[in-house]
Amino acid sequence: MKKDALPYIRQALKDYVEIVGNLIVFFPYFFSFVPLLKTLFYPWKHIVTKKEIRGFSFSEYLNRLFLNIMSSCIGASMRLSLISFFILFETAYILTLPITTLIYILLLLPFKTVFFLIQPTEEEMKEKSKSAFMASHCLEKKNTLIVSSWFEELWNKEKAAKKWWDKKTLFAYPPLARDWAVGYTPTLDLYVEDLTSSTYQSTQRHIVGRKNELGEMQEVLSKSEEANIVLVGEEGVGKRTVVDALARLIYEGQTGKQLAYKRILKLNMEKILTTFTDLKQREQFFEELMDEATQAERVILLIENIDKYCASGDGRIDLTGSFEKYARQSTIQFVGITTPFFYQRFIFANEKMNRLFTRIDVKEITKDEALSTILHIIPQFELRYSLTIPYETGKAVIEKSEFYITSIPFPEKAIELLDQTAVHSNAQAQKNAAKQKVAIPPEQVDIVLTEKTHIPTRMTDDMRSKLLSLEHLIEERVVFQSDAISQLSAAIRRSFILLGKRKKPLATFLFLGPTGVGKTETAKALSAIFFGSESYLTRFDMSLYQSKDDIKALVGSLESGQPGLLSKAIRELPYAVLLLDELEKAHPDLINMFLTVIDEGYFTDGFGKRVDCKNLIIIATSNAGADFIYKQQGVLDKLSDAIKDTVVDESQSATANLIDHLIQSHIFSPEFLNRFDGVISYNAISNDAIMSIAKKMSQSVQDTIYNLYQIKLSIKDETLLAAIQKHYNPRFGARNLEHVVTTEIEDKIATLLLEKKVGEGQTIII
Repeated sequence: MKKDALPYIRQALKDYVEIVGNLIVFFPYFFSFVPLLKTLFYPWKHIVTKKEIRGFSFSEYLNRLFLNIMSSCIGASMRLSLISFFILFETAYILTLPITTLIYILLLLPFKTVFFLIQPTEEEMKEKSKSAFMASHCLEKKNTLIVSSWFEELWNKEKAAKKWWDKKTLFAYPPLARDWAVGYTPTLDLYVEDLTSSTYQSTQRHIVGRKNELGEMQEVLSKSEEANIVLVGEEGVGKRTVVDALARLIYEGQTGKQLAYKRILKLNMEKILTTFTDLKQREQFFEELMDEATQAERVILLIENIDKYCASGDGRIDLTGSFEKYARQSTIQFVGITTPFFYQRFIFANEKMNRLFTRIDVKEITKDEALSTILHIIPQFELRYSLTIPYETGKAVIEKSEFYITSIPFPEKAIELLDQTAVHSNAQAQKNAAKQKVAIPPEQVDIVLTEKTHIPTRMTDDMRSKLLSLEHLIEERVVFQSDAISQLSAAIRRSFILLGKRKKPLATFLFLGPTGVGKTETAKALSAIFFGSESYLTRFDMSLYQSKDDIKALVGSLESGQPGLLSKAIRELPYAVLLLDELEKAHPDLINMFLTVIDEGYFTDGFGKRVDCKNLIIIATSNAGADFIYKQQGVLDKLSDAIKDTVVDESQSATANLIDHLIQSHIFSPEFLNRFDGVISYNAISNDAIMSIAKKMSQSVQDTIYNLYQIKLSIKDETLLAAIQKHYNPRFGARNLEHVVTTEIEDKIATLLLEKKVGEGQTIII
């Protein structure tokens, strides 16, 4: 493409004029000329000696006057020195402009023009960069327009960054003498972290969005009185991040003049309040620090969990009086942080605190906003890890983190997952000695997430194999329940078709049947199959929670301060099998809570916080209707002598009939039963199953005896039959059968060992 030098020269001259003009405006700001001039004779760092004795003393007055004049003189000399330097610098800059302009026009501009003519045009460079970007960052054609817009945004941002003379870029530099506007706080500095200091700001990343919250904060903090804020949002939603963003704006001089030159100091309240043990001394020391901040002026104090300091009680101290005393003053301001639950309980209920602090809500950003944030920071991750991150991978990070990471809000959870995925991909690339830049496919997000959570996040070949052979995998551990296992497997396959899509738990079931027929063993098997270990089984006996007070023990109580056994267990193991034994015995309010869990995939604990249950397989068990099952199957309490030779043709218990019986008996409601993915009925142990199970249990005893004493044990069927006929009660299922078998055999072998009638290497037939 043929280039025309004339338009380029015109634009270059226009840019030069803009540079000259912007620098003339920038230097007064950078050297704090106007603020220094206005405060020329102010005391240095607000050091003022105040009257501390009663009555009038001429010597004390002269001494105080002298010290205050000295402070003003020091302040004036320091400010004059910087003002003088600025005037000299600005004068030199203006006087040298003609020479600088000639050098630029006669030397630099011709050189730049030649360089421009031999280089590709900006349109050509942009098109080349866009082609490369689209090839590496767009994996699916349907995303072409989105990725194209993403490139345009990044290109314009990079182009703007090259324009260093833009006013917005120039005024992002913090001005000199910024700290001179604030007084000394030697004692307070021991108990705070300065969020507007250069040290702190150098470690903070820029945040995207939150313009509304930042605008509200600046508006409130700019008021002349009662200019205090309480930020209200769920834990982890980013309240502290918003404060950091405000500190960044103040540091860069991007706020109005009311907030310019202010410091945001985060108070370490625990350190302050543990300095003294006496309550009065604590409050007095807190007020001494507030006095120091007031005298220093232009101080904003950040207090996290401010609800702890406006009410008395366990782990709380009421400093309402102190807040009321200082929050009204214009020389000191407060920014508190709390959650909606604690705000409503402690701050809103406190009339004084509610009047002094303006509430600003900080909510979790939307999914679209989170995606925008991820697209903004992807170039930083690519540069840091030498990777390519396509748009589809960024989108997968948003979708997967939204569904599977519920304890952290957007955008933090998405950024964390992207970081972990980049680290994992970088490690794999180094391991494989990859020479070219590696691109992270969307599937890599699933791999990292599965490693982190131990939960299936997509339908892999291994998952398909497990689902197709689920009956066989469960029957390796649970025998003679083929009908129940068949129903269960079919229901799980239906549930897992919507893997990662449904808002309900992974799967929900109600297991019905007598005790000891394999309901709990099935839950253990599912835990091992889908989560890799039985340790991913969380079990609760619901018969222990039959009153309203018992519910607090499960979900938590603000009065006791306990988090709740169920809430704590799910938060510690959010990807697991949750087993609720004997659910029908729980309090009705607790059963209603589980209806919400099954429908919505979460419940609210005693502290008003959400407990996510989407990634659980929830299994409720019930022995209700056991007598009905026995009656249907015709199982006898006493077994016949012909048990070993008889194969009884048991008719399978009709689940529909059992459900009708439970509804008619008012044990469960139709609404409750219909919410489960499956209501599975387990048969009582049939006559022909008893000997088979007994033999399996006896084999376990034989293996144990051999491992301990190297004694081979052979157990006759007659021995097992006699033990079963004598002691076994079919109403107590396999657990009772196991107790009967092991007790009978172990009693016999124990007697033989004690009487020394058997030794190592021998074979015993019982």
